[in-house]
Amino acid sequence: MKFNRCLIMLFLAFSLDGIANETEIVTKINQVLPTGMSVKGIKQSQVEGLFVVDIGDLQPIYASKDGNFFLYGEMYAIKSGELLNTTKQEISLNRKAILDSELLEKDFITFAAADEKHVITVFTDVDCGYCRKFHGEIEDYNAQGITVNYVAFPRSGLESESYNKIVSAWCSSDPKGTLTALKEGRDPALKLCQDHPVEDHYLLGQRIGITGTPAIISSSGDLLPGYLPPMELLKKLN
Repeated sequence: MKFNRCLIMLFLAFSLDGIANETEIVTKINQVLPTGMSVKGIKQSQVEGLFVVDIGDLQPIYASKDGNFFLYGEMYAIKSGELLNTTKQEISLNRKAILDSELLEKDFITFAAADEKHVITVFTDVDCGYCRKFHGEIEDYNAQGITVNYVAFPRSGLESESYNKIVSAWCSSDPKGTLTALKEGRDPALKLCQDHPVEDHYLLGQRIGITGTPAIISSSGDLLPGYLPPMELLKKLN
């Protein structure tokens, strides 16, 4: 869900009185949220008296313990003399939770590492140049212990030729072979079917803010946008 920053500014205009506990905070916040939105969860942040509030968007909002103030933006902690973006951590946790709840193992096209050290989810498009470059090195990623779970994200949309092509990979009796052929620019006969997850994958990608491919997501929910060579990706995952 895209979060309208203008709505956040409206929240700041509300003064909420007499909040005694989390349940009351949730009730009050729900009263001022736009129609269709509601609090999904609330927890104490790393700052005493400041709560992290999940409203269904990747980025949380923060509420004071008395409910009189809302904050929308990034929070940083100072750890060992360095800045740590705690909001980014929350976003990664939310992204991971969404992916874990929405994606099933059977819906991936997986290129597994023999000696698995890391598992990544990659939103991909068969006509994307850097997606093709990434896939051209798939054996090198696997050799570094990186298992790749592909998820479909046809950038041109659900009415495009790219969509039909990638659907064909998921409908194929040999998904890995068909996906590889498409990424190599070959033109295997398109095999379309009804029982495929491509549209769901695409909508899920939009929901979690995917705008380009390849979009690499670590097992902890961190988003690593764009192509990364095998060794560079391994360093980031480590």
